[in-house]
Amino acid sequence: MHRRKRIIALAAAFVLFVSPVCSGSRVMASSLEDKKQDALNQIKEIKADINSVKDKISDLKSSKSSLQNYITELDQQAAQLDSQLTELSEAIDVKNGEIEETKEALDRAIDTVNTQYEAMKKRIQYMYENGDYSYLNLLLEASSMSDLLNRAEFASQMVDYDRKMLVNFQEAKQVVEDTKAQLEQEQAELEGMQEEVTEQKEAVDLLIDTKTQEIAEYQQKIANAEAEADDYAQQLDEQEKLLEKIENQIAAEAAKKAQELEASGGVVSASGFMWPCPSSHRITSYFGPRSQPTAGASTNHKGIDIGAASGSTIVASADGVVTTATYSSSAGNYIVISHGGGISTVYMHCSSLYVSVGTKVSQGQSIAAVGSTGYSTGPHLHFGVIKNGTYVNPLDYVS
Repeated sequence: MHRRKRIIALAAAFVLFVSPVCSGSRVMASSLEDKKQDALNQIKEIKADINSVKDKISDLKSSKSSLQNYITELDQQAAQLDSQLTELSEAIDVKNGEIEETKEALDRAIDTVNTQYEAMKKRIQYMYENGDYSYLNLLLEASSMSDLLNRAEFASQMVDYDRKMLVNFQEAKQVVEDTKAQLEQEQAELEGMQEEVTEQKEAVDLLIDTKTQEIAEYQQKIANAEAEADDYAQQLDEQEKLLEKIENQIAAEAAKKAQELEASGGVVSASGFMWPCPSSHRITSYFGPRSQPTAGASTNHKGIDIGAASGSTIVASADGVVTTATYSSSAGNYIVISHGGGISTVYMHCSSLYVSVGTKVSQGQSIAAVGSTGYSTGPHLHFGVIKNGTYVNPLDYVS
């Protein structure tokens, strides 16, 4: 919508620009200045929009970069959590193996002891049921007293053996059960840790997905802002072209005034030109294409900028007649002097003007003071030369 309004304004300004002017030359100059000022205001507004969009793009890219750095950190955390999960899984597998081996050992011990226990029970049962008879048999069947004692000792040892085996079995079973309980507790702890790390990993992965989506959104915003900046750049180009036409028309108007003065005999043709700022010969910007020194300033410089202290004297570069002495927001206080031969000189950004339209001036005469009015980065004199309605390099006339 803004772009459409600006294009309509541009077209309207151009129509006015090319329309015939039926009033006097002073009205024509004022009309051209108004058109130029409108174009400059449009350029200033567009450039402000461009700077705003550039700042927006910069902020978006900074936010995107911060998100990318954050995601990098999250990726590192996720990698660490993955490593922890792998280690925990391996530890759980080892622990499960140990538990399985312990269970097998316990089962084998129980089987062995159960076998021994069954045999012991049978012996005890047999001895209990046939205790007296057995001892009698031992006594009767013994071939000697020594054989009897041996048989009695053997029976006693069998009883002791069974008793010891029962105690050993109980102790071994307790050790295996304690070990199994300890391993199961360690396994439960590892599984708890695994579950906790898994939850952390899922949270980090979710955060990474969220931030990645935000980066995609920032990228889209950056693309939209860059498209907006391109649109503004196109508008700026259109406005600068319009400004170029208006400035050329001002130059043409200056040439027309100069011709009228020459026709009426009001201008003495100048034979040479002098430096317009006696206190300074320091050129800060030359004629022709340049980067924009300040918002609203031209990128196709129509003259030279001479850096000087505010209030420094500006003199007429040659004899002539003042055809313009006025103010505009772009040129500030400025003067145009016609010198004859289709040549006029321009003095811009003055702090004050000492002459008015129609004043005849002599070469070297004080006409204004250096200032920083209009679009300016600091005190200086913008000095231009117009030849037959076209701006030319002032250094072809002064040195």
